[in-house]
Amino acid sequence: MEFKYSVSKQDYIDFNLNYFNNNAVVQRSIWMMRVATAVIVIIGGSVLMYWLHALTLVSGLVYLALAAVCFFGTPWYMRRKVVKNTERILKNANNKQLCGPKTLTLRDEDFELKGENEDSVYRYDAVQRTASDDRHYFIFVDEFSAIIVPFEAFSTMDDQRAFYERITKNISDPALKC
Repeated sequence: MEFKYSVSKQDYIDFNLNYFNNNAVVQRSIWMMRVATAVIVIIGGSVLMYWLHALTLVSGLVYLALAAVCFFGTPWYMRRKVVKNTERILKNANNKQLCGPKTLTLRDEDFELKGENEDSVYRYDAVQRTASDDRHYFIFVDEFSAIIVPFEAFSTMDDQRAFYERITKNISDPALKC
């Protein structure tokens, strides 16, 4: 079974945003950053206003509003940074092969990904987990990197189902399948 498709810059951005949105460690770190930033703004602002003898209800409300902006704005800011950093990485000359035409060939014991300056063979048991969004499958072959397969690579839903079943056949834990 062979699939020919192209990976675009947006596909890589979608992969990184999917990882950002669904990784428990990332989400826990962002939650801690949100809380810590809000607490620092409230306490730091209150202490500063107290030392300046300007601590009033208005100054307290201003710092409370700033803390709310930090708390609710952090996820938006971090998502924006993910997109910008992904774009910067893809502009790097060493990473030009990440985008472009790909050929994914599924064989009995392994599968092969070919593209510009890339020819990788993976055994099916090397697939650690899969993820998906509304337009892609992400086939994780290690903790942080995945093979991106856009749904447009499949000519029919039967092809898409057959691909998914073959890729996930060695994943025993259903929680690791998309």
